[in-house]
Amino acid sequence: MKKLIVYVGIMLIVVGFSVLQAQQVKKYQIQSGIITFETDLKMGNFVMKTKAVVYFDDFGMKECRDTYDDNGIKESFFSDGKDLYLVMYAEKAVYKRGTAFRGTEYKFDWNEIAPSGKGKKLPNMTVLGKNCEAFEMNDKGNISTFAGWNNVCLYMATKQPSMTVVSKAVKFEENVKVPAEKFKIPAGFALK
Repeated sequence: MKKLIVYVGIMLIVVGFSVLQAQQVKKYQIQSGIITFETDLKMGNFVMKTKAVVYFDDFGMKECRDTYDDNGIKESFFSDGKDLYLVMYAEKAVYKRGTAFRGTEYKFDWNEIAPSGKGKKLPNMTVLGKNCEAFEMNDKGNISTFAGWNNVCLYMATKQPSMTVVSKAVKFEENVKVPAEKFKIPAGFALK
């Protein structure tokens, strides 16, 4: 009887741990998506505009951020669900960047920020027709604003005394088929 109680106790711990792990792997509340972001960086009279496309699948377990310049795709930062990789297209090289604890993108979650006391809830914002929750963080005069929907961050703005960076989703395709190769090392690239 004593062995049975110990066995049942161990099984409950294993099941509880499995449930906890399952909860941690669902980063977003939707299965997949492709989001195009435009980012404006302003420093005095200098203005730089960039474009990035984010792909995600398996509720955010797999993610890829493709960054573009005037010549096309410059680099990709991706998570295959286990590890992080940086692909540099001009070098035809891939650099392993560690374990994919949280993927490549920021998870929007007011409930993770609220207990820290460092954030302030803002009125909801509309981004691409989505009613997004929003909050602000102030770190020694650097003010960052975030807005997201279903844990997907669709807007980020950081204002510092000498610089402003605004990254906003301009296109969002929800629950679409994402090419599997987005989460793999490209053929012919050297892993470093």
